[in-house]
Amino acid sequence: MFGYVIPDKMNMFVKDYYNYKAYYCGLCKRIGKDCSQLMRISTNYDMVFFDMFCHAVLDIKPNYKNEPCILSPKKKSIVKGDELTDKIVDINTLLIYYKLLDDKLDSNKPSIAKSMARGLVVSSQYKKAKKNFPELDKLFDYEYARLRNMESEGTASIDMLADPFANMLSRAVNVVLGDKSSKDIEDMFYYLGKWVYIIDAVDDTEKDFKNNEFNPFFVGYNYQNKDKFFEERGKELEFLLKSSYNSVRNAYKNIELKFNEGAITNILWYGILMRTEDILGRKENCKKIRI
Repeated sequence: MFGYVIPDKMNMFVKDYYNYKAYYCGLCKRIGKDCSQLMRISTNYDMVFFDMFCHAVLDIKPNYKNEPCILSPKKKSIVKGDELTDKIVDINTLLIYYKLLDDKLDSNKPSIAKSMARGLVVSSQYKKAKKNFPELDKLFDYEYARLRNMESEGTASIDMLADPFANMLSRAVNVVLGDKSSKDIEDMFYYLGKWVYIIDAVDDTEKDFKNNEFNPFFVGYNYQNKDKFFEERGKELEFLLKSSYNSVRNAYKNIELKFNEGAITNILWYGILMRTEDILGRKENCKKIRI
């Protein structure tokens, strides 16, 4: 994923903020344990949300411990990883692998850093994740291939282009939750995936234009610069992003959580709206990975 699904810390209760941080640090440490210390840089807001949500739906209570961090010797509260966290780590690995692979195939000038990162993932972590989730691995491979095919054909429909990533998130949460999943949960993650795809495309317009790379908003449109783009298509962008946001909220209303409701509601009601307004307000550096 991309690091867009964030909390709105200014409108978050202190207890929910520290609970969120405990999940963040716990996931980061679990990635280090299950994969490698280098892979800890892949910890991102989106997967922390995924982790908190799945634990809440499955009613798997968090186990809090005070532990030091590799970056700081001072002990802090973390949520200890468990078998469910291990599944989240594997899904994170698969998403990173296919995102890096897609970037390499799409780019006219493949990044040496990304190629090295992909090599580190492939060396062992990806193989393990693929073994644990062969069905998801095949699905991710298929959906990214479908996306590249639509891109090569010059598909102009944003809904069609967002569908592969939306399907990946919807299916991933279904696999993790099993019989505890529901249509509302699958719909929520589908529209969340759609929102992520659209906001990432909007955020990347200037970069993609400079690098001569595909962007769904360039199809049938003569892109010149970001200011002109927002002036001419700002209303369309707002409609696309807020429609997906509203669909996420509508599905979430019907979902019962056992705990973590404060942090999760903050993210879905306020965090992604804040990120939407950041993008529409043309703020720079909207992508954030670490808290």
